[in-house]
Amino acid sequence: MRLPFRRWTSLTLLGAIFATAACEDDATAPSEEFDEGTVMVDASSPVTSAYVSLADGGSVVTPADPSSSTEWEIALRRFGVRLNGGVAGPGDVAGYGLANNAALTDVQVTALTEADGDAAFAAVTEADIPSASAFEVDGILPDPGASWFRFDGQAGTLVANPSAAWKVQESGDGYAVFRVSELVMAGQVPSSITIEHRHQDMGASLGSISSTTLDLSAGPAYAALSDGSLHDVGTCDWDIGVTPELSIEVNDGCGAGTFPLDAAEDFSALTDAGDAPEYGGFLAALSGAFPATVDDASGVFWYNIEGNNRLWPTFNVFLVRTGSAIYKVQVTSYYDATGQSGFPTIRFQQLQ
Repeated sequence: MRLPFRRWTSLTLLGAIFATAACEDDATAPSEEFDEGTVMVDASSPVTSAYVSLADGGSVVTPADPSSSTEWEIALRRFGVRLNGGVAGPGDVAGYGLANNAALTDVQVTALTEADGDAAFAAVTEADIPSASAFEVDGILPDPGASWFRFDGQAGTLVANPSAAWKVQESGDGYAVFRVSELVMAGQVPSSITIEHRHQDMGASLGSISSTTLDLSAGPAYAALSDGSLHDVGTCDWDIGVTPELSIEVNDGCGAGTFPLDAAEDFSALTDAGDAPEYGGFLAALSGAFPATVDDASGVFWYNIEGNNRLWPTFNVFLVRTGSAIYKVQVTSYYDATGQSGFPTIRFQQLQ
């Protein structure tokens, strides 16, 4: 009768030995360390981006050539956020917006506190990571906000915004850059616009600046950027068209396409318009996981809610994937301790 008992005792002791060994292994196994940190960035320049690396607790880096560098993951300029991938850079960085506060009203956004931001950030865990296909790299889409014009409060009318410009793959064998330099309104409708453009033959550099005025009083007008000549819409002789509804059309059926000029690129000094990562068959704007909008709660900031030209943080949380690592990222402010604008603070924590 004792044999079964002795066998049970032996198995119990053996199990205890293995359990003890397992506990010792657990105790001595190194724990995986995840990066986290907070970085304030001087992104106040309207033409030059600031670059952030998420490695080793986060830091601002200054790559010699950001367009060919993989030492940064996030680029910030003023209120814009770009990731190092797709059309924005050579890296493999992609993002996903959790849109946790995207449905808030303007009043609700102004009522948000730092504690609300802390809670939103803390609430995001590894369980919130979507499938790999949900992450997106920076790309281009049709310009949603007609960035080539703006409302001038002093003049009380719409005016051109020549700071917005595009590289163009022409319908023919060439490239160009163009921008709208003047918009003339007749009450609530445009009567004409003037575009400035520079043509580039294949294998050559961009030429000098030319100006072409398009009369919109009788309807849409379509121009070739090679010489400013006007053409009928049903041909492949034009590249850019403008309508009285203030839309810019691109002759995509004949191979024309656009890519937005970076603010750091000088329209007058640029030498090559044929180096864009891609050309969309529309008036293109950059797109990505971090929305560029500042007029609702879907992006990083909401602008001018109280008429004081202030940017309010939405405390939306984004996921950023770089290689096999995934971080949660939140922009918490646009101002430094003195109230100076253009100094966004970002915090991040690695989830896996």
